[in-house]
Amino acid sequence: MCPTSVDIWAVGIAVVIGGQYFSWNEGLAAGSVSYGIAVGAMGMAYLCLTLSMAEMTSMMPFAGGAYGLGRCTLGFFTGFLLGCCETLEYILYVTCSCLTLSRMLATKWPELDKCKYLVWAMSYVVACLALARGGRTYWMWNRAMAAISLGIVVIFCLGSLPFVDTTLPFQSDYFVVGDLTDFLEAFPKAAWFFIGIESLNTLSNAVPNPKSTIPRGQLASMVTLLITATWTYVVCMLLPPGLPTLSAELSPLNRGFTRMFNISNATATLLAVPATFATAQGFMLSYSNILMAMANSKLLPAFLATRHTSFGTPVNALVSGTMVSFALCFVVDAWSLDQYVFNACMLFAFTSYTAQCLGYIFLKTHHKTTKRLFTSPLGIGGAVFAMCVWVLNTIGIVAFQGDHQMSLIFVVLLVGVCSGYYHGYAKHHQSFSEEEQKIMLFAHIAIHNSAKAKQAKRSKGSLSSRGSTRKMSKRYLQVGVRPSSSVAVTNTTAIES
Repeated sequence: MCPTSVDIWAVGIAVVIGGQYFSWNEGLAAGSVSYGIAVGAMGMAYLCLTLSMAEMTSMMPFAGGAYGLGRCTLGFFTGFLLGCCETLEYILYVTCSCLTLSRMLATKWPELDKCKYLVWAMSYVVACLALARGGRTYWMWNRAMAAISLGIVVIFCLGSLPFVDTTLPFQSDYFVVGDLTDFLEAFPKAAWFFIGIESLNTLSNAVPNPKSTIPRGQLASMVTLLITATWTYVVCMLLPPGLPTLSAELSPLNRGFTRMFNISNATATLLAVPATFATAQGFMLSYSNILMAMANSKLLPAFLATRHTSFGTPVNALVSGTMVSFALCFVVDAWSLDQYVFNACMLFAFTSYTAQCLGYIFLKTHHKTTKRLFTSPLGIGGAVFAMCVWVLNTIGIVAFQGDHQMSLIFVVLLVGVCSGYYHGYAKHHQSFSEEEQKIMLFAHIAIHNSAKAKQAKRSKGSLSSRGSTRKMSKRYLQVGVRPSSSVAVTNTTAIES
């Protein structure tokens, strides 16, 4: 079976829509209008990011995610850190999703709380089996998960209409709650509606003709998610008793399900289980692809690049990332670190998003004539808007979450460990993978040649210019490609990092 844009669309739905079932409603503590503005701004930022990434994929379809783009536009070290950030984002998100799924099941069957470790293990095993099998089995399974998850949201939105109270939007006391600090605290929670849409780029090596297949599927998925997010938000606001209790519920969609099906709240919560599972499984696929791509570039141990001998799936990367995520479940649950982990996850995400927007601007500026099958109608302006939203949300997480900056400290420590590993090992072993040489080497070449030309023009053949060129050539040899008059790598700043 050859995956099509429909399959990419289905992956996007499966990965993202679980976040529209739960947790986003915590942001309503800032008020219905305030949080509505946050959701709208977040949705537009993700749309801008998706348009930018669709254009980049139609130009350079690379399965390594943000690190491949960052490596050729921001430097080898920065690119490596971006790969780590994106991988850690997905691993942490899977941990959060698995814990949430376990708690959802425990609301219906409290006895499961006593064997929650088994529930976690079973969730990971089932997800891994489908991903390890791959091929037609996985794509059909994913279509089913997407259809179920999306179908339940549609049923909620349509089935809840007879129960809406049109007077609830006029609860003026809850339009705006608190001040700017409360808004900035709530803003990052709006990302639950859309986080994960960026991961579709990691499927570039799984589909034929990714330059057209990925952008079409990604954009269709983003438009679908914008519609469901808006619909879900409005319907939840219109269901009695409205605010402020909605912000404290585990599953905000239960207000509709309990009424239309005449079931208990615990039973209604089970309807969120398929989407929560699909979200975790989708992120597992993403981090396994990134780990494999980084291993192919010798940034990580080579065994992570090994594929299954029969199915061709990245089983070693999948199992390794999953073991880390599973271990984190014990830590997060034992010390109730859910909020810290989510904040860290979002810090990694916003860092990765910002870097991808910068990479898009760089490619848009320096590779205007390179062939693209899709061009973002918002261009550089859209990327700049998205970056402003990411930066504002980063500030919100760092300064306004009331966690005494513990999330920031956690992120800094992890980045420090990754940096130490890079300078101690990866820097001296890295190379260009076969995929990078086929897809992205032209960008490395063009960027370096442009930088060399500018340097030569400034120094007019001075000794410093020739020294800089020799230094870059030496660095270039370290990643396994011999420079020539027409072949070189990235700019001076990137190489020296």
